Amino acid sequence: MEKVLVIGLGMVGYEIVKKYFETGEYKISIASRSENGFFRGVLDKHLLDVTDEQKVQKLISEINPDFVINTAAMTNVDLCEKEKELAYKSNALSAEYIGKACKKTGSKLCHISTDYVFDGEKGNYIETDPINPINYYGVTKAEGERLLNEIDYDNKSIVRISTPYGFSPVKLNFYTWVLESLKSEKPINIVTDQYNTSTNLNDLSEFMMKIQKNDLSRIIHFGGSEKLSRYEFALKISEKYNLNDKLINPIKSSELNWIAKRPADTSLISKFDK
Repeated sequence: MEKVLVIGLGMVGYEIVKKYFETGEYKISIASRSENGFFRGVLDKHLLDVTDEQKVQKLISEINPDFVINTAAMTNVDLCEKEKELAYKSNALSAEYIGKACKKTGSKLCHISTDYVFDGEKGNYIETDPINPINYYGVTKAEGERLLNEIDYDNKSIVRISTPYGFSPVKLNFYTWVLESLKSEKPINIVTDQYNTSTNLNDLSEFMMKIQKNDLSRIIHFGGSEKLSRYEFALKISEKYNLNDKLINPIKSSELNWIAKRPADTSLISKFDK
């Protein structure tokens, strides 16, 4: 039975662990910075601060996994602008620590990155397009990619995703927030000038198994098949559940008090079946 270690138990990590657990075919370990109740008493769980290089190396060495999936990240875009040192440690240095530890154990690694490494000027990005982040979250994730790629170890992949969504017990995401708001008949403001190819969490979790089984050691884009503005996506949600789309108020990004800049179009071209 192959050993799989999932680092990070946020929304993305939770869904990946759940998918692996449902197969019953793997020995699963989880490393997370918080002691939440998910999978407690069911799976092998460890507390881990990914910004501590020695602890990262020690844990990965002890578990000696066949496959490591790193979902741990500081993803609050505005908070990254305010807490830059922590953001760099969490998103850049931690990727390097995990990569070096995996090299020592010979573990295959998949590191989750983001469409925010792009500036959003052109959209429809392919893996070889130059990166140019416009906010500090994007800078740290781009640095994480660079530091990983500088490690002389080929058994690793970097998967860039775009606004992950799905029904998650971990936290609200754009999809579930829109759905709950409309069901409660609560008016919501949604931007019309921010485009992406949102990543379905279930599809992403299944794709992790493809990466594990196949030789996909490179940068890979994994977004949805359709480029939509946030407003268009919200309309699709209202249509699917037959809810009142008049509650969805179209606005411009400039009307929101965001601290960090957001790229206008970070749609990804994905070559893998969803």
